[in-house]
Amino acid sequence: MNKSTHLKTLSNKERRSDHDRRQEHISSYKLLLFEGKRRNLRRAEDCRRIPRLDHYHPTLLIYTLIVLGLSLLDATLTLVLIHRGAVELNPVMRYYLNLGPGIFITVKYGLTAFALLILVVLHTVISARYRIVSSMLFPSCIAVFGAVIIWELYLLTKLSPV
Repeated sequence: MNKSTHLKTLSNKERRSDHDRRQEHISSYKLLLFEGKRRNLRRAEDCRRIPRLDHYHPTLLIYTLIVLGLSLLDATLTLVLIHRGAVELNPVMRYYLNLGPGIFITVKYGLTAFALLILVVLHTVISARYRIVSSMLFPSCIAVFGAVIIWELYLLTKLSPV
């Protein structure tokens, strides 16, 4: 066999091994301690399933902290409004409010934190599948919480102080 035929045979062969590194599961503790390297998704097929990234964009942390802060402010303003004679219309939150203000704030904060966790983990899947620009997902959450807080501040001006 001459040299050109040998090179042709080598180039037609698959040079990758059968081992797919993307199927390996790395411990979360290992990632926290030794910092992983995966910051974004390179393959289109990876955008269609739940990704495992080691690093997220810093703006995601900022957006998450803002939404969590607005959630706490919303819970506090709700308690002030209830104290001034308002009524909680959401039956689920009314139930927790009847159990006590600490439980109400904890549940409200926990539900918001859980929803944010899902959004952070799935933001690449959501933007790829549903063609939503992921950079607009979190600002939209901030806008909604901001509108709720503005509404609560407006209600505070209308209700008489106790």
